Amino acid sequence: MQLKLARMPYINVDPFYYALEHAGKSPDIELVSGYPRQIGRLAGTKDSIDAAPISVMDFLNLQESYEPLGRMCVAVKEKAGSVNLFTKIPVEELGNRKIGITSQTSTSRVLMHLILEQRYGVKSAEYLDQPEQDDVDAYLLIGDNALVHAHHGLKGFRYRYDLGEEWYKWTGLPFVFALWAVRKALPQKDKDYLTGVLSGSIDTFWQHEGEMAQTRADELLLSPGSIQDYWHLFIYHQTTAVDKSLEMFVNSIQDIKGVFAHGQEKI
Repeated sequence: MQLKLARMPYINVDPFYYALEHAGKSPDIELVSGYPRQIGRLAGTKDSIDAAPISVMDFLNLQESYEPLGRMCVAVKEKAGSVNLFTKIPVEELGNRKIGITSQTSTSRVLMHLILEQRYGVKSAEYLDQPEQDDVDAYLLIGDNALVHAHHGLKGFRYRYDLGEEWYKWTGLPFVFALWAVRKALPQKDKDYLTGVLSGSIDTFWQHEGEMAQTRADELLLSPGSIQDYWHLFIYHQTTAVDKSLEMFVNSIQDIKGVFAHGQEKI
């Protein structure tokens, strides 16, 4: 039986897939591409994917069918680099203003709302999915697109707020955006196999980091050094600090869960 793994089209998850994409493809694993929000929806469809880095907000809604896999995650230490709120005015002035959000995100949109409301006191902002940039005063971008604009700027937007950095300044903790999860119904031998493949891939990736950085730099028109610096922002195995941060985040969002519906509804 071929196992289906979801693959986000971002370079921050390259370590998980290096062995599958560059060190010899495994015939018993199929990669299914999708943005975080799409992966959450796929995971909610019966038997669509066996394992994935599932957005924290979606994982909270999928725990009947999925369980953590090997304590692997996509977390950041002190900044994210690619989860950025670009604004035309200082963040404190976004009350009653329009804020655009990429349609790719499930967790980052909730983190942004939490930081704006509880850290900066921003009230009554209007959140819009994928609007035109000229129509809003701020825009949340994630992934490679956000990383590129962090280096080159986003036209018309004067300020940039790294949400991973904002969380760290606020709490002193790393932030976890996604947890690797696997279908509970999958046989244990398959769960163990996937854990071994993914963990081994991370180890192999770091041995080839330099050549991969050059490849990604050519694709994104960034320097190899900036790509390597970016990868080293991340935590790929859960730590006690990540666990503490996850608990704090889940407790903090209780009042806004209805607004965002675990990332599944438009806002």
